[in-house]
Amino acid sequence: MNHDFNSTFPVEEVKKEGVKYGVYLGVISLVISIISMYVLVNSSDFKISSMVTGGISFVLMIALSAYFAVLLRRVAGGFWNFSQALKGIFIMLAITVIISTVGGALFNLVNPEPQQIVFDKTINLTIETMESIGADDDLIDKQVADLEKQRDELRKFSIGQNLKGLGVALIMYFIFALILAAILKRERPAFLPVQNDWNQEGDAGHRKPEQD
Repeated sequence: MNHDFNSTFPVEEVKKEGVKYGVYLGVISLVISIISMYVLVNSSDFKISSMVTGGISFVLMIALSAYFAVLLRRVAGGFWNFSQALKGIFIMLAITVIISTVGGALFNLVNPEPQQIVFDKTINLTIETMESIGADDDLIDKQVADLEKQRDELRKFSIGQNLKGLGVALIMYFIFALILAAILKRERPAFLPVQNDWNQEGDAGHRKPEQD
């Protein structure tokens, strides 16, 4: 006896929990970003600090995303195909990106100084690095001019610029969702429904006759 398990897949429950986990992950991502920014502002060795904070943030977000994706699979009953996994995981990650991007933009709008300090330190590090490898003065000046332009643009709150950044982030997280879906997909074994139906029929065949 065949069953269509796509019809029994808890789509709405997975969406609901995906949104909830996305909110959790988005808030965590925003907090990590803010903490990392203040660490860089107060660091004496900007190069080392940026490498450490960047590495920790990267590993934490991958680990937490995978953890919440596994929780989401449990909500689905422990089984989902690639398409179902991709939809659920991407909903979660899209909410994460929206919250972290919008939250970060609002934080920098209210308190722009930390971001500006980090950008100034980034410019100084860029100059030192390019000088240490013997880069041309013209090339250094061009690179610094580009960074200063980006810094000046960040001082102005631009909806278009934030939407552009959000779009790029969504594309990157969609690729990440593809990878997680490929890893975490788990097809329901085809023999399970047959075995359950056989057991039910067997129980019915051995049912005791009713007594008057």
